[in-house]
Amino acid sequence: MDDVEVVLRCERNPSVSVRFAERHVVPAPHDRRMFFVVGAQAPGLDARLEGVTNFVVGRGLVRFVDSMDFRGWQGERRWTNADRDLMVGARFEPGGHVALTWTLQPWRSAYGGWGVTTVTWLEAGAAKDDLVAQLDAFMTAEGFPVDYLESDNEFN
Repeated sequence: MDDVEVVLRCERNPSVSVRFAERHVVPAPHDRRMFFVVGAQAPGLDARLEGVTNFVVGRGLVRFVDSMDFRGWQGERRWTNADRDLMVGARFEPGGHVALTWTLQPWRSAYGGWGVTTVTWLEAGAAKDDLVAQLDAFMTAEGFPVDYLESDNEFN
């Protein structure tokens, strides 16, 4: 484990945040996974999702956030990690902001377990670019090389 973390504070309500922390890489030579914790905080909410998985083949979440153009788009875009326990929806808001809906639901308890959803807002220009840089650094841990794979169907 290391002490690197990314904290996204909501621009409209700083008491709402999403946090990525406690990343670690599986030491096995053929296991290409990184695990980390995602937390969601809001008034009356303090959720912690452990064991979120990121595979070495790509940086899906980083690419998803990076794809959000400050000029806007119609509808909602979505991204889900491989285990389907972390889901992110993005909606362009008037004034050049993005509403990010974060859903945490452990895949092992998807049928009857807990789940939380929180929304953060950020500016679609420099603030979004800063988040992309932080997430990219977080997902590129030492000993966890990046193999980018392009897919036209990665986001829906």
